[in-house]
Amino acid sequence: MKTFGEYIFEVKAASMYVTLYRKQKGIFYRGEGRGGKGTSIGALGAGIYLTWSETMAQVFADRLGSGGTVKKYKVKSGLKIADVISQDVIAVKAKMGFGPDEYSGDAMYANIMKMDLSKLGYHGVMSDEVAEGIVIFDKKNVKEVK
Repeated sequence: MKTFGEYIFEVKAASMYVTLYRKQKGIFYRGEGRGGKGTSIGALGAGIYLTWSETMAQVFADRLGSGGTVKKYKVKSGLKIADVISQDVIAVKAKMGFGPDEYSGDAMYANIMKMDLSKLGYHGVMSDEVAEGIVIFDKKNVKEVK
């Protein structure tokens, strides 16, 4: 059972995503290499990693070598996005033996994050760190903008 303070935190975290979504008009960026592959370590879960900073996306594109580009994506409206420091995310991490600030680069970790948070009704996870950005679990919830 959540305490009153936990409910307040969850509302603030949800508001952060909604505010960011509105400010960006649903547009986010991704640095991609040849073949559309991006960089991610799975810290927020398995899915497509995006950032709200075109400059940060360019940093990731540059890390992918020649041919790296920044692509623009429109994220579907109305998604339920967890904050990386929310009680639900912390609980999933604890179940795997990780502390609130810990994560693994292992694919199994990312897949469990996605699976368990999806069961709780989330479509993705966000961090307030621009480099970590947002992960959207299902690619059907994003569409490349040409």
